[in-house]
Amino acid sequence: MMKRTLTSIVAAIALAGSVSAQNYLLNNPDNKSFLGIRAGVDISSTAGTVVDNYSNGAGFTIGAVYNIPLWQNLYFEPGVHLFYDTFGYNLLKSAEPFEELDGSVRNFGFRIPFNFGYHFDFTDDISVSLFTGPVLNTNLTAKTYFDGQKSLNTSIMENGFKRFDLQWDFGISMTYGHNYYVAITGAVGMTKVYNPTADFSAFRRNTCNISVGYNF
Repeated sequence: MMKRTLTSIVAAIALAGSVSAQNYLLNNPDNKSFLGIRAGVDISSTAGTVVDNYSNGAGFTIGAVYNIPLWQNLYFEPGVHLFYDTFGYNLLKSAEPFEELDGSVRNFGFRIPFNFGYHFDFTDDISVSLFTGPVLNTNLTAKTYFDGQKSLNTSIMENGFKRFDLQWDFGISMTYGHNYYVAITGAVGMTKVYNPTADFSAFRRNTCNISVGYNF
């Protein structure tokens, strides 16, 4: 009788621990708002109909986010980031001597994500999040650059490069010890970022970002 009672008590404790751990995984009672800083590396690509004269480029982002709990482990995380993106650009000169020139498009501005996510707290120190949401890019400058060709190093903001473009984020992140953060994010261009008179060079911006950060 005593043995059966002890077995029942142990089973009840184990069950309670299992339910508690499950609730912690999906609904952490310690959820609260926090500020985080982020820095990352961008790989940018162009998506369009015929964009043979443009190619992938690299860049960086740095900024801050504010994480707001909504329901259980669901959260809303707006942010603002300073970004610098580049695209490769190949140009055939229209004047003699005719030659192909390798250059770049250099784009600087602010990136404003509005992500919704859900975090899974596997332990007290390790949390994994899945997130998605729209991203607004506010483009301050966009210039073509060709080494040694000053006449071609011009702003293209008045020649079809949009002041605003929209992307959609998809990402996964991991947080360790509530503070240390790493994430991989992909963003698909929803609107054209460059649409000059010549339709062949219109394109949307796709990006892949690897970032690290710290949560306060």
